[in-house]
Amino acid sequence: MTTNGQRNIAFSLGGIGGSNAHGAGFLHAAQKEGKTPTQLSCTSGMIYWTWRWLEGHDLEQEFKNSADDTRSEIWRQLPPSMLRSWLAYLYGGESVFRPAIPEYFTRLFSRWYRTPPERWCDLWFPAQLLVPTRSEEIYRQIAEAFNASDIAIFFNSFSPRLGTEHLHMNTAAWEAYRAVQQERREKRPDDTHTQEMRKSGDLPSVKAEKITAEAVRDALWLSLYGFERDGKPQERIDGAYARQFILSELSAAHVIYIPRPQRYQWVGELPESFIEVQDLETELWFNGAYAQQLARIELVNRLLRNERLKGALEEQGFHEIELVPIEIPVQRGFFNYFIEDTSVFYHAVEQSALALRD
Repeated sequence: MTTNGQRNIAFSLGGIGGSNAHGAGFLHAAQKEGKTPTQLSCTSGMIYWTWRWLEGHDLEQEFKNSADDTRSEIWRQLPPSMLRSWLAYLYGGESVFRPAIPEYFTRLFSRWYRTPPERWCDLWFPAQLLVPTRSEEIYRQIAEAFNASDIAIFFNSFSPRLGTEHLHMNTAAWEAYRAVQQERREKRPDDTHTQEMRKSGDLPSVKAEKITAEAVRDALWLSLYGFERDGKPQERIDGAYARQFILSELSAAHVIYIPRPQRYQWVGELPESFIEVQDLETELWFNGAYAQQLARIELVNRLLRNERLKGALEEQGFHEIELVPIEIPVQRGFFNYFIEDTSVFYHAVEQSALALRD
């Protein structure tokens, strides 16, 4: 957690399906309030909305054009429940994905005779349920916009087979990150055993990489797309599954704004159905890495407040970080994860504007 002596702010944007409306609303509020960060991290679907924000697009109008509850009068009358979710799944996301129906039957009829009985679940219940429909041109444009920005930008992808998080960054982020990592290695180098454990996957590892169009594609690859692409294994998936919010790498900032599309505490009655349990488990899963990063930042904050350690830490460039979480005010259920709702967007705009003015 080092600083260059200047007071700056950072945005940490975590993606999660239709609830990206919350993050998009925050960016729209930042745009209106004239707030620009020196550092920014984004994961999953928030990569797309960060790109649109960087390009200066009208996020309000663009979101309204894509939101599910503005598509038709019939759609607006449907409850935000399983029915709307399955319709969204059946007809696909707006220019994002489509159901893998042709792929399902192609796989079933071309492989059934050479698939052993113990692997029949692979045919009848395949990992691939959706197919991404974004063009290669969009991935290229996102990569170019991120690389051209003066803001230090981070996003991630994840390799399940290796257990490695790939941290992608533009030039502004790369220079600062490499300097901090070099300083850390000089002061507290890993021993040989630790290095080997990281390489083997026995310990979590983070690999720094540049931003490319392929990296953007990997970072937007949902698990429901399956683990095969163009006849080859798809080794990397959406990094939000491993770390939804990238916070640790934003430690040069003095204030980090964190628009969170799910609450840390459960809203309402505790789960009484299997579906509600899945919702709870999903939230616990996404909150895990978030809580650990908060704990590390708050530990340094507490040490700096301790007068006996403050001087020593300040000499090393450490400083306190103000964390400003802006959490979605409602509980969105398991079947709302693919539903984009304008009410979520506008609540986020209102909440975020108040937070950004403080």
